Parts: sequence; structure tokens; C-alpha cells
Amino acid sequence: MNNLLEVNKMVKNEKAKMPYSSEEAEQSGAYRNVMTVYNTFRELENSKVDTAILPIGSIEQHGPHLPLGTDWIIVQEIAKRLAEKLGNCYLLPAIPYSNSQEHLGFCGTISIRPSTLAKMIRDIVLSLYLHNIKKIIIISSHGGNWIIKPTIRELNLEYPDLKVIHGGPMGEKPLDIHAGSSETSCILHIDEELVKKDKIVDCTPDLTQEYIDYVGMKAISKHGPWGLASQASKEKGERLLKKRVDGIFQYVKETFRKLEELERACSRKSIIPKPFISDENG
Repeated sequence: MNNLLEVNKMVKNEKAKMPYSSEEAEQSGAYRNVMTVYNTFRELENSKVDTAILPIGSIEQHGPHLPLGTDWIIVQEIAKRLAEKLGNCYLLPAIPYSNSQEHLGFCGTISIRPSTLAKMIRDIVLSLYLHNIKKIIIISSHGGNWIIKPTIRELNLEYPDLKVIHGGPMGEKPLDIHAGSSETSCILHIDEELVKKDKIVDCTPDLTQEYIDYVGMKAISKHGPWGLASQASKEKGERLLKKRVDGIFQYVKETFRKLEELERACSRKSIIPKPFISDENG
């Protein structure tokens, strides 16, 4: 079959899945003012939506039993369902490409550099910002996109009236992550005179850690710590340092042993295309 006909068929199928306008949304009852790229700019402008959903998938191998677009397919479905539930939002098409360098040994995998993904996200968010859409939800279904976290943080701290958030909490609410009991104990053990004990302030925000990416630390902790420094001790510091060093030592020894074992079983070669290496502007 002609490739253009296949593309047209695929576009029509996708279009059939998506809401067109607020009028159709109200008639069907399935959507609550969900805008998409199938709406006109005027419909989007008149809708006054202030929230956008940006899904990010990947095109990479998923074994012999799943399609290359697994992450992309899944994140589109998640984003669509979220938009239906949330309402009053602009559902963007999912970005299909991610940083998938670790999968380039498999045919069909497409990878973009972390810096490229960060620039794409930044440009998309600032395009939305220009049109007064300042609440953006970024949903990634690919675990290798570590660059998204600092990109979200940078955008929020650079533009105070922006609210760019992750598609879910990052772990449980932590009790001790910064200048709390652990770090204070370690410094007490290394050099007790460096700790100003009369200045210790405890702070345990009732938040998950990604809120640092949204508003910065000072909005969360007036004096800077996230933890219970008052519970620190030299003895605890000694235990923590020993445990950390022992853990790193065991990991390093085991990892190099495993890597050598893997190399003997399968010789390694570069799987990153030369343009990724030689492009000085990347």
C-alpha cells in the first residue's frame, strides 16, 4: 500500500481518538474542555485553558515481544486519560524520542542526547508560557530521561510564575536529605569544631523531594536544612561513614569484576554514532 495512504490512515485513526473542541467535549461528556493539536488556534485561545500536558516516550527496543514504540504508546494513553480526568487543559502530542543510548545496540532504537531533550522541553514550555499557559505537567514513560528533573527545576527557578511539575511524586516524604542528622553527624565525626551547635535548626517539610524542583529550597526551609540535625552525633557519623565506604568498596569491586566477566562473554564496541561524539556544538 502507498506509504502516504498509510500515513493518512494513521492520522485519521489518531484524530478519531482525540477531542476536537469544547463543543464536542460537552456533547460527548467524555472530555471536559480538552484542547489538542486538532483544535484551531482560535479555539485554544478562546478556551482559556491554563494547563498543558507534555508526554515524553521513547523509540527503543522492548524485547522480541513488544513494539519499539512501547513507551510512546503507553505515555500517550496515560496522558489522554489524565487529560480526560483533569479537563480544562491542552493535551500535546507525545514526544516520541528520548535519551536511549543504552539501547542503541538494538536495531530500530532512536536516541537523542540529554542536552537535546532538555532544549526541546525548554522551548516547548516557553512557547506555552508565551501564550499564558503556565501550568505544565511533564510525564515521561522512559526511565533514562534523568535530564528532565534539572530541566524542570531550572525553568521553575528562572520563571517564578511558571509551574512545571513532574507526572507524580518522587518517592516518599523524606525526613533527612540535607544538612540534617546524617550530614551533621558525619561532620561532627570528621571535625567537630566545624559544627556550630548553637545554630542547629530542625526542619522536616511535609512534602516529597521534587518540590525542591518547583520552588527551590528556601521556600521550603527558611534556614536551609531538611532533616533533624539536633539528633546528630559523632558516633552516628562514624557508623554512617564506615557504612558508606564499605558499600562503595564492595560495589566497586563487584562492578569491575562483573564488567570484566561481561567483556569476556561479549566484546564491547561503541554503540554511539559518531555524530554524537564529534559534534562539538552538542
